[in-house]
Amino acid sequence: MGRPRAGLSALEYSAQLMAQGGVCAICRRPPRKRKLAVDHDHRTGAIRGLLCWRCNYGLIWYRDLPESLRAAADYLERIIR
Repeated sequence: MGRPRAGLSALEYSAQLMAQGGVCAICRRPPRKRKLAVDHDHRTGAIRGLLCWRCNYGLIWYRDLPESLRAAADYLERIIR
């Protein structure tokens, strides 16, 4: 079966996907055309979860900085009200 994504075997990937209920760990939507990406800490290599490509790229754009993500959420909440 090999190691399809970020060091996870196909069995490990399936187990993680089942543990997440078959959905992205952030938006909670099931995968569509692509498999979920294996999110990992780029410094340590530790697996954090499986994400859809949109959520994965969102983390990339915000450089995994919680304060940047919070600022973006605060911004949206201010302009939507």
